Amino acid sequence: MDQENEKSSETSNEFEDNLVAVWAKAVDTQMHFNEMSVKSRQLGLTFVAAALGLAVFLFSRGGSEARFAFSATIRGHHFEFHVAEFIILAAAASVFAVKLLDLGVYHKMLRGAVAFGEDLEETHLRKMFGLSKGMTQAISHFSRHSDAVASIAEGQTTYSGSNRRNAEQKINGFYWTVIFALVACAVIMFVIGNDLI
Repeated sequence: MDQENEKSSETSNEFEDNLVAVWAKAVDTQMHFNEMSVKSRQLGLTFVAAALGLAVFLFSRGGSEARFAFSATIRGHHFEFHVAEFIILAAAASVFAVKLLDLGVYHKMLRGAVAFGEDLEETHLRKMFGLSKGMTQAISHFSRHSDAVASIAEGQTTYSGSNRRNAEQKINGFYWTVIFALVACAVIMFVIGNDLI
């Protein structure tokens, strides 16, 4: 009987060790996809900063000189188009491309890894450690609720929050704000370059 209890205990300990190992790998996978998203955003913002710097430099140096601008007549109106405006619009298009890569690929893989981690924590780890939420679940809760709160009463943690807005919506808003700001800069340069104020 003691041998059976020992085997059962060893099997249980081995199962728990395997669960923790799988959970650690799931966390590593989440971190990997999060790093990929961050790197794509850094690349996009680096390109934006370089494009803005170049555009401002060219615009301030050349004004409407022929080497940095060209003119066109559209419906009887004469307009000057500065190369800086096109550089900024190219930056906006690049940010849109990074947005497609980030939200369409990396963020979706991250969400899959997070869903797996939440499932693993809910099914096994949360009960094993006697927690209200696992780490992935807690991070997701704070990421999804702008008014998230964790309060401890009588040794038990309670999570609350009702203002739900997921990370994808926040990131999407960030990208569209950057794109809108870049297009607005190009329009402002066009207006200034053509004395339309």
